[in-house]
Amino acid sequence: MWSRTRIVLIVAVVSLMAFLSTALAQRTRVTPTIRRPVLTVAPTPAVQPRALYFSTEEDFITRGSTPSDGNRIVSDGDLLTATGQVFRRNSELLLAFGLRDDLGLDAADVVWLDTDARRSQIAFSTELDDPEGRFTAGDLLTTDGGVLPNAALLAAFNLPTKVDLGLDAVHFIGRPDVIRRFLGEIKSRGHGYWMENPSGLAERLRALKIDIWFSTEGTAPTVKAPKFIDGDLLAATGSIIARNGVLLPNTVPAGIPDRGVDFGLDAVLSDRSGKREPIVYSTEILYTGQVNFTDGDVLRINNGVLVRNPDLVRPFKPKASFLGLDALSIKPQK
Repeated sequence: MWSRTRIVLIVAVVSLMAFLSTALAQRTRVTPTIRRPVLTVAPTPAVQPRALYFSTEEDFITRGSTPSDGNRIVSDGDLLTATGQVFRRNSELLLAFGLRDDLGLDAADVVWLDTDARRSQIAFSTELDDPEGRFTAGDLLTTDGGVLPNAALLAAFNLPTKVDLGLDAVHFIGRPDVIRRFLGEIKSRGHGYWMENPSGLAERLRALKIDIWFSTEGTAPTVKAPKFIDGDLLAATGSIIARNGVLLPNTVPAGIPDRGVDFGLDAVLSDRSGKREPIVYSTEILYTGQVNFTDGDVLRINNGVLVRNPDLVRPFKPKASFLGLDALSIKPQK
């Protein structure tokens, strides 16, 4: 027979092992992450969700309304409406250049629209360079065939070297009639003029009391000593309208070199006033921290989500609910 002392010792050992097992389990247990979405905010008078134009990051087949040309394949180079229509095919945007290749759509600003005559004036950028070498993906194009070089857009920032940093977002500021006249000047002066006189762009914009807000796809002049990053909103007259950290809520670690991450700036729009308050935009990457959003959501400056990507593309009834967001504009007011 076992002694009372031996039995007590065995019970104590078993109890200790049970305690250690429970403690280890509690220590290694993974606490589930609580994701708090950025608050959905109400639209402003200047930016109504149903008036948005946009492009996706992926091609897809629409199961919604049949496009006017009968082709249900939607390209990432097509400009779409939030009501489920293909507003302009990529080939229509590039018609003045005589291109059949789909070059994608990285930025767009619908400056003027005559719905009855189905005419429009649009400034935009592509994702790919022109195969014939007439423009790059960093140049600002117009639907009448104008090309404003990337070098002209960046000239006012006095970078130490000339480099094409791409063009990811674009939005014009100023009176619409003056903007329309300037788009005509881009075409009439020609690509060569702007390449030879890049600094003349800022001077001309100031004279006309207009501006071009835009973002790049690169950081300049260097990553270690950035004057701006590709998540900053720039103005062609030489100022930085909003840093990446200003665009996003302060709970998001946005901004280089101080706060941590460059979230990029894939698309932007506002009214024509030049005020920051109406700005809406999309980022290049998503975030799943204390708050969360995707790179396909339409965000308000420092203030939450205006439209989530699944809601934006829902009228097209795609088989995937997330298609990304690359270009963003809004229907011009009459």
